[in-house]
Amino acid sequence: MRLLVTDAAAQPPRQSTAWLIMTLGRNNPYGNTARDIRKDMARNLRVHVTQTFATPKAGNLDVISSISYDFEAGVKYASVFIPSESEALGVLGCYLNDPQLLRQSDTGIRTESGFRDTDEKISSDDLLFSPQVLVYTSQVFPTQIKQNLIQEAKVRGLVFILRDGAYIQARLAAEKPMAFISHDSRDKEAIARSLAVDLQKALCTVWYDEFSLIPGQSLRASIERGLKECRKCVLILSPHFLSNGGWTKAEFDSIFTREILEQSNIIIPVWHNITKEQVYEYSPRLLDKVGIPSSLPSDELIRRLLTAINHEERK
Repeated sequence: MRLLVTDAAAQPPRQSTAWLIMTLGRNNPYGNTARDIRKDMARNLRVHVTQTFATPKAGNLDVISSISYDFEAGVKYASVFIPSESEALGVLGCYLNDPQLLRQSDTGIRTESGFRDTDEKISSDDLLFSPQVLVYTSQVFPTQIKQNLIQEAKVRGLVFILRDGAYIQARLAAEKPMAFISHDSRDKEAIARSLAVDLQKALCTVWYDEFSLIPGQSLRASIERGLKECRKCVLILSPHFLSNGGWTKAEFDSIFTREILEQSNIIIPVWHNITKEQVYEYSPRLLDKVGIPSSLPSDELIRRLLTAINHEERK
């Protein structure tokens, strides 16, 4: 059997950069695909390589290839994250033609695991390579193409687990958002969209209208479900938000009521070009909540939001 990757063919990576990351189990514009990688490999040490492929449609395409070290099981395995919705087949063809590309991030890096004050030391060099390769992409593969890819991988001693767009959507439908982004639509360009994207890049699940609303679905039902299921609600408080008597007011009333019902802190205010007096006039209780100014550098803004979203209250 041969896998044809004619018009979707990609050239092998011409450059790469690598870094090491320890995933701590916390909850990119890569969106929900990246979040699922985090959930699948949340307790393992990972080494990442960014491999740049030359593709006919997307130009230079950065693909994240990683090795996960499972010291408990004594194995290490590869995973790839392909952000393009049109070039995934060509990139996978490159990996099939040269499987060693999947192990590139394991080159020249050695680490040990063990408990302090004990003689237990497990080296990454001693871990066995699993033939399993997790493939994440937002592209949806037809069934036959998926079967061909899996078969081609087997011929090369690999076990492809393809988690494509259809898999991601099915998984997304069954999961709850970490944060609901409540905002006035006039603030999308200035702050809302970039904030939602940056949280997604940090592998934090968000309910954001441009990501979460599906054509044909009930707008009210979808918003209410997001407000009920989210762990936290990020309110982007701006002059537009405070003057909006429609959806933003309804969302605030709903999440305010939920706070009273559950006796918990759910609201995370982000102050965007407003004063204390304006917030007090809108809702005195909101002034009692520690807010995050939108004027902070974006990385610090996201860091503070993630800290608040992941904060576990003691009851």
